[in-house]
Amino acid sequence: MKNYLILLLIALTITSCEQIPAESFSKDGVSLTSPEGWEITDREEIDEGVYYLSIEKSGMKSSGLFALTWVEGDMDIYEWIEIYKNELQDNIIYKNSNLTFENVQKDSFNGITTVALKYAVSVLTIDHVGIIHFVHKDNKTFAILRQEAVEDLVKNEKGFNAIEQSFNVNLID
Repeated sequence: MKNYLILLLIALTITSCEQIPAESFSKDGVSLTSPEGWEITDREEIDEGVYYLSIEKSGMKSSGLFALTWVEGDMDIYEWIEIYKNELQDNIIYKNSNLTFENVQKDSFNGITTVALKYAVSVLTIDHVGIIHFVHKDNKTFAILRQEAVEDLVKNEKGFNAIEQSFNVNLID
């Protein structure tokens, strides 16, 4: 029994040290690349015409989270901002975590003008910051979320930049 536990620990150590390779994602004219060291953790059609993708920085102590949601058609962006805020406030993780929002402002994501909502939250006593970009592009309405621990801002920057720079939307004929 002891030997099995030692083998299991060795196997876990080896697999946790493996670098996750870059992975391309493409669906309905939307494409991007999850960079090396980041992992696509969820991709699903939530409802007809609604899609969700999440990418997380790998590693036990990593905090980088990128989430992309889109809806077919033109949804009112300010209505979606309110829905997103309410969902975050009602989320079990954020509910008692001192979630605060800044005022909505104009911003950009990979050269695309967006309306953005910045927020701060303390998750398990670790301060996090986030931004959600909202935009209409090629008959889709997008919510693009970036969240990370304040202490990880520098180590997550390269990965977030790679995701943003690879983001592309092309209308499918």
